[in-house]
Amino acid sequence: MGVSMGINLSADTSRLEVCFGGFSPTAMNATAGAGDIVEKAEALMRERREMNERLAAIEAARASEPSSWTDAEGTEWTYVVLDGDKVRIERCKTSVANLVIPGEIEGMPVVSLAADACAYLPDIRTLTCADSIISIGYCAFRGCKNLRKAVLPASVGNYDSGWLRACDKLEELHLPGRLEKLCLSIFDATGLKRLRVGAGTLGVEAGAFGRSSLEAIEVNAENPFMKTDGVALYSTDGSALLALAVPVEQYRVAEGCRSIARKGFSGFASLKKVELPDSLEVVEGYAFFRTGLLEIEMPASLREVGERAFFNCRSLRKITFAEGLRTVGQHAFTATSIGELRLPSTVEVLGNPLAEGVTLTYSGPEATFSIASGGKALELDALGGLYRHAEEGLEFACLLNPEIERYEVCPGVLNVGEEAFANHPNLKEAVLPDGLAVIKRGAFKGCRTLKTVNVPESATRIEDEAFLDTNIESIYLPSGLVHLGVNALVTQGAHYSASNRSIKVAPSLREISVGAENRRFEVRGGLLLEHAGTDGSMRVLLYAGDVEVVRIPAEVNEIAPYALNNAHGIRELYLSDRIVMVGIRGLAVDGFVELIHVDLVKAQFGKDFFELRFPGTDRGMQQMMLALSVPDHVNVEVMFEHYDTAITNGSSFDAATEKGLALYDQATRLLDRLADPVFLSRVNRDLCERFLRNNAEDVCVALARQDDRAAIDAMLDLGYLNADNIYDVIERVGALQDATLTNYLLEARRLRFEQSVFDDFDL
Repeated sequence: MGVSMGINLSADTSRLEVCFGGFSPTAMNATAGAGDIVEKAEALMRERREMNERLAAIEAARASEPSSWTDAEGTEWTYVVLDGDKVRIERCKTSVANLVIPGEIEGMPVVSLAADACAYLPDIRTLTCADSIISIGYCAFRGCKNLRKAVLPASVGNYDSGWLRACDKLEELHLPGRLEKLCLSIFDATGLKRLRVGAGTLGVEAGAFGRSSLEAIEVNAENPFMKTDGVALYSTDGSALLALAVPVEQYRVAEGCRSIARKGFSGFASLKKVELPDSLEVVEGYAFFRTGLLEIEMPASLREVGERAFFNCRSLRKITFAEGLRTVGQHAFTATSIGELRLPSTVEVLGNPLAEGVTLTYSGPEATFSIASGGKALELDALGGLYRHAEEGLEFACLLNPEIERYEVCPGVLNVGEEAFANHPNLKEAVLPDGLAVIKRGAFKGCRTLKTVNVPESATRIEDEAFLDTNIESIYLPSGLVHLGVNALVTQGAHYSASNRSIKVAPSLREISVGAENRRFEVRGGLLLEHAGTDGSMRVLLYAGDVEVVRIPAEVNEIAPYALNNAHGIRELYLSDRIVMVGIRGLAVDGFVELIHVDLVKAQFGKDFFELRFPGTDRGMQQMMLALSVPDHVNVEVMFEHYDTAITNGSSFDAATEKGLALYDQATRLLDRLADPVFLSRVNRDLCERFLRNNAEDVCVALARQDDRAAIDAMLDLGYLNADNIYDVIERVGALQDATLTNYLLEARRLRFEQSVFDDFDL
């Protein structure tokens, strides 16, 4: 039937006050009617659960044979009876100007419309559905080219724009009465001018009205969750503006409104001016995203501006703030045209960046960005460095000035804050002061021009992703360092280019040193190691340097993500199957490793170690990479599977080249695997045997060219060179004018197959 039930039967009704466009209107809890609203919402949720049970019953119902029925207006309907007591309309067979879908047929309630039930009716101009209907099928009204107005049932709890597909002249829509949330797909009907919201709609999906061309909006008077002034939607108590619904050039937000919801005004390019009330406290993220605002004055009551609140407001030239503002989110003013930004002294939290791409200046007497003096939380220095007075002491919060190439953090700072320098476009060198204790998560993340940074002897912690995607070339880990976070030292060449192969750069970090008295970290054989447990186990954190033969110590049982640093130039790699955890791309390298040696904690097949030498072809390199980077632990069996894939399909990825595996090399590798078939799967064994059987003559000629008698003996032992084909092989080898190999094959023929040397052979 194409029923779409977008209702969560286990919805948590204890948080129903947070349903408005992704915004939590905290004022709602303080209103006198809040308890009543929650009770109504809980009741509505119970009704929705009951409705879902009825929908499931309709889906499972047994249908009668189709029947026809004509209503009092002469409209003919085809219908079926479900379980003997309710009706599903299959098809409307009469095209009339004003179509009313009946609530009852032959004394039984109409509860469902089948797919295409009222589709392609050319004369229909208005459509009204009976409220008894709870299920509407796929494309039920599509192709009604002259439909202007549609009234959907009060009992339906979902909306599918496909119901009205290709109804190009639809101007007025009454939404289903129990629709839980207004959504963007409503405006798939691009000519919609008037919209009526039902009694059961709780909230608005963020950005739902971004494509609106409405001229009017109504809300059912019985809806306890929202109301409208004909232009915008508000929470019932007026404390939250949920969404602007009707495109206008200017709008005054109602007095008493304390919050503008996420994406509340977003997408309205025609909006040039908004007046805000003195009650407003919060402007949520993306609230004015991509609007046509020219300037805006924020009231003294405002406390918070969310992330990207004015993002991409290209015409916005001026914005003013009063004392009282505390928080401004990341990219709040990015891609605007503001000429200056003056923030009050009360600001406590600033996102970084604030205004990317905007030509603000952060230093000098002509600076166009400033924070008023006298604040207790934040302090801006002359270069655009922002400091926070935190409980644990002074913290460097962020570098706002995007032009700085070298920055010295001031003395007395204890921490570099989370993402303090993140994604800075020009920073090349950072100087950290003595006394610094912590470099927090993502502090320098994404600073792709950063090459030099000192870690002072006082540092004890470098947290996750601190230098991720930077281009630092060397780093010192002091004696007192006790924590190095995940991906803290993974530079751009190891991480970024690994995920985007079009950007090919070598890992920048080539030198790591550790304080002599540090007992947690050490550098050995080009590897940064961490003593991870009381049992003596170790973790490989990073490879750095130019060591061609990398030997991972036997005590290592874990490889950190990106630990081999996407390194170039490793020729031999020595591992152990004691390594039970390998992080994402932990063993990934950039280049060909000629030898992979795996020591075994416990002997297998009578061996204490295995060695694999993948072929140096494009397919061989690909399979080598997969063998190292896919498993989450050192898995010898998986390595052999990838090796077998590389040698059983020796061709190049580029059919026009000769970069595939040479016949002699492929054949000898296959013979070696069959002679010692450890971890050789049945499928790969079949592939090996099929290749040698089907190409026996060519293989033997290739072996003869290399005078490889041991390999020819292996072909004889395994039966691929046999009594049926040995004469042809002798003839082809004889054509090479290699008398020694020809005689060797003749003798093998006599000894193995008891055939005369001279039988049928023309000397």
